[in-house]
Order: sequence, then structure tokens, then C-alpha cells
Amino acid sequence: MLGRLWVFLAPFLMLMVYTFVFGHILRARWGAAQDNTSFALTLFAGLLLNGMFGESLSRAAVVMHNHSNYVKKLVFPTEVLPLSLVAASLVNSGIGYLIIVVAMLLLNHPPGLWVVFLPLSLLPFLLCVTGLTFMIAAFGAYFRDVNQIVQFLLVLLLFLSPVLYPMTSLPEDVRHYLLLNPLTIPVEMVRALLFGTPMPPTAQIAAYSLASVLLLICGVWLFLRVRGGFADVL
Repeated sequence: MLGRLWVFLAPFLMLMVYTFVFGHILRARWGAAQDNTSFALTLFAGLLLNGMFGESLSRAAVVMHNHSNYVKKLVFPTEVLPLSLVAASLVNSGIGYLIIVVAMLLLNHPPGLWVVFLPLSLLPFLLCVTGLTFMIAAFGAYFRDVNQIVQFLLVLLLFLSPVLYPMTSLPEDVRHYLLLNPLTIPVEMVRALLFGTPMPPTAQIAAYSLASVLLLICGVWLFLRVRGGFADVL
């Protein structure tokens, strides 16, 4: 029961902290007339993607060591382990977005009809996360230090993405660098579908989708290529 409660409680507590820091102290906003409630929901939409991203990658670094008893069994399909991490984080994020939609309905700010495309908009991000999860799981089996490196990079990517602040708050000559962050395009797309903010250009979405497919292929290929040595190093 506590585990199920934590699915709702963990993102809510994180939302309260970030809303206080960025909404009341730093007074960040995605619009001049935006109230605290709208700001919190907008912030929450980005934090959910960051949570999915961070949960999958941080757990991937140690997933082979944590389940070494399964990895050492020749009949066990080790590719299930990275996929289970992505699936679990996807469920948690899905519950979070359901909470956002319900909250918007209760606050008399129902989302537009475009919200039905929300699952489709998350597909490229899901492919990206899956590819990175397979890569990190493969490297993490051989190198213990991968976990520390991943934790540092996750914090860096969070603050170098429009999760905690709008892209319009940055100089125009800096904004295009944020597009290299795997969180940027999905966060902008989700907020556009939920809150009616500007959608990223089609070319950027297409480029991100192509990069996600290539990343998935490379990640799965690398994992399958090196998994034969997992049992030996574990």
C-alpha cells in the first residue's frame, strides 16, 4: 500500500519544492498573467518527463548488478531488465499526466482536444529513453563508476532543459543549444498539447524522432553485443 501511495506522493512532494523555489522565490513564469496553480501544473508536466528519464537511466546503471542471479541464468532473457525499468517509469508518468488532466478539469481549465495526441507525442521520447537505458545497462554491468557519472549528468540535463524555466527566458543565441538535450523537445510538445503553448517546429520534431530511432537501434545492438560477458563480470 505504501508503494502505491509513493507513486503519487513522490512527484507531489517534488512539485511542492520546485513550485516554492521557482514560483515564489525566483518567480519564474511561462506567462506574465500566469497564476501559481497554472505555474505548478506547467512545472509538473515537465517534471514528470524528467522523472521518467531520470528513473530509467539511474536504475539502468545498476540493474544488472541488482539482478545478477537472473543474469547468470542462461535461459533468462536479460533484455527484459532494461525494458522493465522503462515500463515502470512510463506507468508512473502516465499516472502523473492523468492527475494533471483531472486537476485542469476541476479548476475549470479543461485541456483542448489536442490532448488526445499526448501518448503519440511521447513515443519519440520513449524510444530515446529506451535506447539510453539499454546503453547504460550494458556499460553499467562492466563499469561500476557509470552510476556516479549518470547521476551527475541527470542533474546537469535537468537544469539545461526548459523543465524549470521557459525557453523564452534565455537569449535566442543560446536556445538552440538546449535542443541537444533529450528532454527539450518532449517537454515543449507536452506543454503545447496540455496548455496551448507554441509547438516546436515540425523539422525539430522530425529530427528528434529520427535521432530517437537511431539511439534505440544503437542501444539495443550494443546491449545484445556485450551481454554474453555479463555473467563473467558479475
